[in-house]
Amino acid sequence: MTTPTTESTSEDVSARNLELLSEVLAIDSTWGRETPLAEYMADKMRQWGVDDVQLVESMPGRYSVGGRIRGTGGGKSILFNGHLDTYEVSPDWTKEPFAATVEDGRIYGAGIADMKAATTAGLAVMRDIATSGRRPMGDVVFHGVSCHFEGGVGTRSLLEAGFTADAGICGEPTDNTIGTVHRGAAYLKVTTHGKQAHTSAKELGLNAIETMEPVLAGMRRFEGEMPYEPHPELPGGPNLNIGTIRGGTKHNQVPDRCEMTCDIRLLPSQDPYDVRDRAERMIEDLALEDPRIKATVEFSEHWLTGPRLPYEIDPESPIARSVADAVSSIGSTPAFRGIPFWTDMVPLAQAGIPAINIGPGTPPYSWADEWVEQSKYDEIIAIYSALAHQWCNQPR
Repeated sequence: MTTPTTESTSEDVSARNLELLSEVLAIDSTWGRETPLAEYMADKMRQWGVDDVQLVESMPGRYSVGGRIRGTGGGKSILFNGHLDTYEVSPDWTKEPFAATVEDGRIYGAGIADMKAATTAGLAVMRDIATSGRRPMGDVVFHGVSCHFEGGVGTRSLLEAGFTADAGICGEPTDNTIGTVHRGAAYLKVTTHGKQAHTSAKELGLNAIETMEPVLAGMRRFEGEMPYEPHPELPGGPNLNIGTIRGGTKHNQVPDRCEMTCDIRLLPSQDPYDVRDRAERMIEDLALEDPRIKATVEFSEHWLTGPRLPYEIDPESPIARSVADAVSSIGSTPAFRGIPFWTDMVPLAQAGIPAINIGPGTPPYSWADEWVEQSKYDEIIAIYSALAHQWCNQPR
């Protein structure tokens, strides 16, 4: 009998990991339709012998999945957190979005960067530990979360169901660099109020679209007027995008309301609630100049489901150093980078769980023919595996 070489064994492992990712990519888990993928992951973990597996309804009809491998005792626990929901598929795709197409070292698939590759990597670690017969001292926990885009609702529901740990890893796309700080966001809804009338007697009405015009100009100025402290890992100041505007009912009716929503990405020194209050005061000042302006400022319903607060943890914290050690242990060089978007590290931290982000994928994260380098996918599984064994074999 011929003993397999190290190279062939490595190829077998990579093929096995690719097969798991292919099965995950084949399941459409577009925002709001995460349940079939959660069920698939629950079935897999039960087959592998994961001790505790549970489907948790995070929002009506939308399930997340939690899994726990119980350690032998006395060690620190860790959880791997990844969201299942992905964005709508663009019609510009030239490849099959729900299949793992491998070309020139890249794996293509809908949501692979944001963030099915990293979520599957955490699932692969659960598989490898559960089937190996060699368990670390501490528990290893898996989060496959729905409702991430609602602000971490799925993560919060799994934590409430008992899937907690001493530290957490999120896998949002950072090209396998280590993220210890990220921006927050304020999603604001500004509504101008007018008075409906017919075009033939428009002087009897008040056009809410017209009174929105100075508000839009004011919001564009507001982007550069918000106070903040610069952060070395997050270049630039706050970013404001006016995302939607809606007003009026018919072409021949003076509109009595107009609604604008915007997304303001914030630095760790900024508080979303303070930003909302400042925007409100700015619009009040506009109304002093133009008494026709009658407006309300509030957080959008989408923001209120899970406030997008900024996040920062000390790069010298125990979990950050352990992640760096895990990266070094596989022959890579640890690199710390700020993250320009929001992650589920926030709900983990609010539950008292220090968290770090590291995952494959490069900007712009969600796009037609979305891809991840196969080598980076294999690498993140190796990093997660090394981290689980190193962290979970430390005494608590």
